[in-house]
Amino acid sequence: MEPAQAIMIYGLTTVFVLKLVCFVLGFLVVRIGAGLLRDGITGSFTFKTELNGAKADLASASPGLLFVLLGVALIGYAMWVPKDSSYRETPGAPASAPPDVPLPTPAAKAGP
Repeated sequence: MEPAQAIMIYGLTTVFVLKLVCFVLGFLVVRIGAGLLRDGITGSFTFKTELNGAKADLASASPGLLFVLLGVALIGYAMWVPKDSSYRETPGAPASAPPDVPLPTPAAKAGP
């Protein structure tokens, strides 16, 4: 395997692991939130955010709802945000060409 191929495989594996970890953590956070909702745990909170002029406010008496929304956001990040990987071949001789290195010639044996 060529070094460039190994680097490309490493990059793709890293992206896959990142997406898998985000997906599993998002699932666990959603599961915690669903458990809090099911058990009827209450507590007051207010969640406000602003992004590029868009505002969102969430006021609730259920922390489980916040966990569910945060878990869904984490899963969304893992699935829909692109993680680019690129492969660039360096100019020059193809990788399959043998190196142009002169080999040493055996020295003549001197007789006794």
